[in-house]
Amino acid sequence: MKCPRCGADISDNTQNCPCCHTPIVKIKPLRVCTNCGSEVPDDADKCPGCGRTVRRRTHQTSGKSTGSDTVPGKSAAGNSTLINDIKKEKFAWLQATVPAILAIAYHLLVLRNNLIFNLMNTFIIYEALVFIFGYLDIKNLNTRPEMMEGLVFSEKFIYMSYFLPILSLWERKHLPGMNRRALYPLIHAVLFTILIVTVMITMDSDAINNVHSNGIYMG
Repeated sequence: MKCPRCGADISDNTQNCPCCHTPIVKIKPLRVCTNCGSEVPDDADKCPGCGRTVRRRTHQTSGKSTGSDTVPGKSAAGNSTLINDIKKEKFAWLQATVPAILAIAYHLLVLRNNLIFNLMNTFIIYEALVFIFGYLDIKNLNTRPEMMEGLVFSEKFIYMSYFLPILSLWERKHLPGMNRRALYPLIHAVLFTILIVTVMITMDSDAINNVHSNGIYMG
């Protein structure tokens, strides 16, 4: 680099020009998280705002790898990131999967001889678990600094989280600090569709059986 005053060649680590003794002021470019926009310190590997892994600058990593060296454990790092995302968003993943799976299992396996009672319990199991995981998720979101104690999301979002996760989970992944490519909304939509289809098929089968039984009785 060159001295801005006299133009003399100086090293990158020089604090004062050896020729004119002018102080060399260096301006460090900020590292900004691309996910939430928070400033990330040079010595940090994760964003202090949303907790996502942030890449170091080239000059920070160049001394650690040379030539044809590849990034060690790249696939392992990708798997670790996915696991960390699931751990961080555990209540969203639980809400997306557990209520529908347990409701389907109950509907298919328990009290099949009493369809009305079965349907009531299936709905109660689904909604109760949705409410519990939704409540825990909102409580967890309120503790995150990027959520500003709940100021970034509306009361409508909170109510949907308690009762309509098929809508709230899509909105959730667009909140500050969230992974925009998260799969939990899609997985929940698939499982919820399977639950509805399963209930409809069961009701049709029961109706057909009732008609068949009545026909035999009348005959």
